[in-house]
Amino acid sequence: MTEITPHNAFTPAREVQDIDRFAGRAATLDSLAAALQSDGAQIVLYGQRGIGKSSLSRVLAQIAINDEAAISRLATAPHSKFDYLPIYVTCDDSVTNVEKLCLRLLTDEQALAPWIPFKVSERTSSQEGGGKLGVKVIELSGKLSGSITERKTEIQAEVTSTFINACRQIVSSGVAADGVLIVIDEFDRISDKSGIASIIKALGPEKITFALVGVASDVRELISDHESVARQIADGTIFVPPMDGDELAEIISRAMAALNNKYSFELAAITWITTIARGHPFYVHLVGKHALLRAISQRTDVVTEAIAREALADIAFKGSAPIQEAAYKKAVGHSYTREHILKKFASVDADEVYTTNLYGDIARELNIDPSAISVYVGQLASEKYGNVLERSRDRYYQFTDSLFKAYAAARPYERKTGDKDNDI
Repeated sequence: MTEITPHNAFTPAREVQDIDRFAGRAATLDSLAAALQSDGAQIVLYGQRGIGKSSLSRVLAQIAINDEAAISRLATAPHSKFDYLPIYVTCDDSVTNVEKLCLRLLTDEQALAPWIPFKVSERTSSQEGGGKLGVKVIELSGKLSGSITERKTEIQAEVTSTFINACRQIVSSGVAADGVLIVIDEFDRISDKSGIASIIKALGPEKITFALVGVASDVRELISDHESVARQIADGTIFVPPMDGDELAEIISRAMAALNNKYSFELAAITWITTIARGHPFYVHLVGKHALLRAISQRTDVVTEAIAREALADIAFKGSAPIQEAAYKKAVGHSYTREHILKKFASVDADEVYTTNLYGDIARELNIDPSAISVYVGQLASEKYGNVLERSRDRYYQFTDSLFKAYAAARPYERKTGDKDNDI
């Protein structure tokens, strides 16, 4: 196990994989455990960016093997011990469609490759994803084994049918009593998701459980053909809401416990960090890490609110949140007026921002005509400035990314009052 230090007690760069540092989410964990106990149920875990879905999916994989520490976090004990073979893959830009996802699952040594009774080449016969791949048949007993005797037979097979047959053979080998759990993280990154519903329908009754994890506000965004698998996902569609203040504070307390409570955060710092996080654990990890390291550099073992605020400024100006910072600078450009409007919109707690009253407030603060504000708002909703806003209905806008909204609200101003707007 990796030694816990001030540099890795918080983990903004990756999901939480240590159950001892996993915070909150009791109700969601119970829902995941219930889905695993429902015959044929498939899991869809969705929500906003930076909300903790990947960490939840890691705990799901631990629950599936009846890990004692993970099971102890459930409010309701399972009726029987889980015995799944969990497979975990994270999609990237190379996985552009469901066929390439199947190919990744078949060929990745961290996925199904060690468990299937044949080897699959990574080279498809068509650069357009034509659906053919080379398969070498080998001898294998159905268990993970280092000693494999190859035969010389080679065949050509269609990708998805090869994947379906491989899954069936793994289950029939008896490797796990409950079958196989295939967790597919960042499923939303797959541009062409057509075909996943057919695979789910084919394998659902065969002790293959999928857990599709991705950014979405609605299950339809993850599964375009969701109607055809409505019954299979009925017990496993789980929306991941923003974390509440107590859950976010627990992230900090667990990080400190991992460091044997050598350091601490004062209550005001915890309150400020959990407030600006707006339900996103990513920001608690990000600001918590930088605040802790800043406190240590100042030779103190207590993180104050002042230190936490300084850490956020460092994060912005040193580019420690590069995706959010790049989006912020693109949206703001060289305009203090646009930055002020962006931050005013971001300060609204509701998901939808009602513009009528807000325009009047902004006009008074900036001493400009209210009609001019709509021009800047239109810019923030344009491709040139990053499409950070979108019009949801008449007189209402919302942020396209709630993680960016939280960042825009908390980040210090880039430009000063009175700076000339010269990029309109």
